[in-house]
Amino acid sequence: EIMNGKSVRWAFNFMAWKPTQEEWLFATRCVQSEEKCRIDKFVYSKDAKSSMIGRLLLRKCISECLEIPYEALRLGRTENNRPVVEDPDIQEHMPFDFNVSHQGDFSVLAADHYSKVGVDVMKIEYSGGKTVGEFFSLMRRQFTPGEWRFIEGPGTERDLLRRFYRLWSLKESFVKAEGVGLGIDLQRLNFVCETPEVSVGSLTKDTKLYFDGRLLTDWMFQETLLDEKHCACTALR
Repeated sequence: EIMNGKSVRWAFNFMAWKPTQEEWLFATRCVQSEEKCRIDKFVYSKDAKSSMIGRLLLRKCISECLEIPYEALRLGRTENNRPVVEDPDIQEHMPFDFNVSHQGDFSVLAADHYSKVGVDVMKIEYSGGKTVGEFFSLMRRQFTPGEWRFIEGPGTERDLLRRFYRLWSLKESFVKAEGVGLGIDLQRLNFVCETPEVSVGSLTKDTKLYFDGRLLTDWMFQETLLDEKHCACTALR
């Protein structure tokens, strides 16, 4: 969806994309050579496809929004592996920020006229060798007591996992927007979900974030379900 010239939300189900060899070769010619080399190193085709789609979404979005000829666009990466436009003049005057994420079956992109944008997508499933209860015990330090009360509220095991991955996506989107990686103590972030459940086809925007106990009023979080198995969140400041 393109809401205006500088506000973009895209989600692409790369698992449904079955490129022929010719189509894949064409895609590799649409990205920079160093990105092609990076993608070629993936052992599993799923990882290669998700990375390729993420890169193609980025290039299409930036080229169209900034009116840069596709072939002239050069992307680099920050120390935290975040994609950036290499041209310093464009960086300095760029009217928006952008971010990509891929997990499960989807690659997603968010770009907006806010100074900081982070996006995350999570597949709502747990396939580890432990029980969900044991998994939650291992993840205890990643959430605050209040967040755990929300996660472990009434409902089925599926309901608990849905709330768990919703909060994880919220935290990831904030961390990615800040560009700090996962070096931050996630206990410092306390999300309060005013709307108990997010749903397909609607946007939830009333979730609040407390950082070290202080409400951050200059942040907004947009949450949705892409389908019944994937939640996505965009953080904006």
